[in-house]
Amino acid sequence: MQKTALTKALALALVALGTGSAMAQSSVTIYGNLDVALDNVHKGQGDVSGTIYSTSTSLSAPSTLTRVTSSVSSVNAIGVKGTEDMGGGYKTNFVLEGQMQLDTGAQSGQDNRMWGRQAYVGLTTPVGEVRLGRQYAPMFYAFYFDTVEVLGGADIQGSGLVVNNLQVRQDNQVSYWLKTGGLLGVLSYSPNAGVDQKISSQRGQAAGTAVGQIVGGATAGNETAGSGGRGKTWGLLLNYQAMPSLLVNGSYHFNDFGNAQLVLPGSTVYTLFELDKYTGIQLGGKYTIPDVGTQFSAIFHKGKFSMDSGEHIGVDTWALGVKHPINNFAIGAQFAYMHFTNFTKGKDKSLMLIGDYNFSKRTKLYVRAGFLKDERGDRAPSENATLNAVGAEIAGGPAPLLVGLGSLETPFFSGAGANIDATSRVIAIGIRHQF
Repeated sequence: MQKTALTKALALALVALGTGSAMAQSSVTIYGNLDVALDNVHKGQGDVSGTIYSTSTSLSAPSTLTRVTSSVSSVNAIGVKGTEDMGGGYKTNFVLEGQMQLDTGAQSGQDNRMWGRQAYVGLTTPVGEVRLGRQYAPMFYAFYFDTVEVLGGADIQGSGLVVNNLQVRQDNQVSYWLKTGGLLGVLSYSPNAGVDQKISSQRGQAAGTAVGQIVGGATAGNETAGSGGRGKTWGLLLNYQAMPSLLVNGSYHFNDFGNAQLVLPGSTVYTLFELDKYTGIQLGGKYTIPDVGTQFSAIFHKGKFSMDSGEHIGVDTWALGVKHPINNFAIGAQFAYMHFTNFTKGKDKSLMLIGDYNFSKRTKLYVRAGFLKDERGDRAPSENATLNAVGAEIAGGPAPLLVGLGSLETPFFSGAGANIDATSRVIAIGIRHQF
C-alpha cells in the first residue's frame, strides 16, 4: 500500500510538473527598422581662429556633400526579443538589438558593437520589473515619449539628450520598472556606464586609455578595480499619462567622471580639463488634439559638467515640435535652441521641417529639410598650462563643440556635422520600413 501510494504521489507530481511546463508560454520575435535616404548637406565657412582647432581646416572650411545615408527619420535597427510567462505574475524577457548602415551594410553606431543598442535580460514580478545589461538610460525614454518624431538623425528635439552619450545608453545597467495606472517610474544604476580614464573624439577599441575614447565608447564601460567610482551612474524617470491626449514627464541623470581627463587627440595628447561629475534634468510633455491628431510637444533640458577645479560647463536646451496628420500625409516642424550658459557662451539655433507619406502602417516616404546655425561665442581657456601659454582656447556652441570633445557619439543630422560659427543646411528624401 505504501509503495502504491508513493507511486501515485510521484505520478501526480510528474503530471503537475509536466502541466506547469506546458502552461509556460514562450515567444521569440525578430524585428527591425530600415531607414535610408538621399540627402544633400551644405556646411558654411566657419571661424575657429584663435582656438585649438585653428590648424584643422575640416572644422572651418565650407563643404557640400550629396550622400546615400541611413537613420535620417528613424534609427536603423535589427533585434531579437523574447518572453516567457511563468505564471503567478512572473515573466522573463530579453532583448538583443544592433544597428546597421543600409548604404554599406556595415554595423553602425556604438563603436560597431554587434548588440550595441540593447542587450539585457529582465524579470517581471507582481511588484515591478528588473532588467540587467546594456540598456537605454531612463532619460532617453522621456525624450522618446515627448518628441513628435522618433529620435532619428533629423530629430532636433533630441538635442538636449545627446549632450552626454550616457543619457542615451549605458553599459552594465541595472534598472527597476514600475507601472501603476497612468504613472511609469524607472530607476537605474550602473557601476560604470561608459567612462574611460581619458575622453576624446577618438573612437573604438583602438583608442584605448592611451589617447582616450568617446564617452560610452567600445571599452569605456570596462569595470576595473581601483577606478574610484569612475563611470558610476544613476537615472530616474517619472512619466504620467494624465489623459489619453496629454502626457507629462521629468527625468534625472547623474554620472561620476572620476576626474577623467578630457584630452585633445593628436601626435601629442594634451589634457584640456579633468571632469568630475555630470548632472542633467529634463522636463517635457506632449498634447494631442482629440479627434484631430495634431501633436504639440515641448522639452527643456539642463546639463552641467563639473570639473576638478571646481568650475563647471552648463548647457541649456529648449525644443518645440508640432506634427499634423492629413489622411496618409503628415506635416510638421521642430525648433531647438541650445547654448552654453557660461564657458564659451556659444549657442545653436536649429529648425527642421517634416513631411511624411504613409504607404501603410509599416512603410513611409519622407522628406526632411532644415538648418543649424552656430554662434561661436567667446574663447574659453583650457586648464592645461602648456596650451594656455600658446593661447590655445576653445570656442563654439554645443552642437559642433561637444562632438570634438568626445561627449556626443553622432554629429548633427546623421553624422553630417556642423562647422563652428557657421550655418549648416540639409535636405533629404528617404524611405522607412518596419518589420
